[in-house]
Amino acid sequence: MDADGFEVYPIAHNGRVYNIITEMDMTFREVRAMLDWLDARGAFTGGGDPPGPGGLFSCPAEGYFFEVDVQGFEVIVYRREAAR
Repeated sequence: MDADGFEVYPIAHNGRVYNIITEMDMTFREVRAMLDWLDARGAFTGGGDPPGPGGLFSCPAEGYFFEVDVQGFEVIVYRREAAR
């Protein structure tokens, strides 16, 4: 992965602090919806699908799909595309 252009944005949400790592602008609503969706699937506890700590997800949020990689409480957002 080429890290040029990626920034780290810490965000507190529901009693946890996450690092959102991305090169795109995201709204707070998008970020919070994405975190809620990932948390509901166990992405931060290792019980998600895919199983285990860390994994790639296609996450729906606010009319988009976000391609993300979860590593602990770090969420790397690679791509956003409009939901169909």
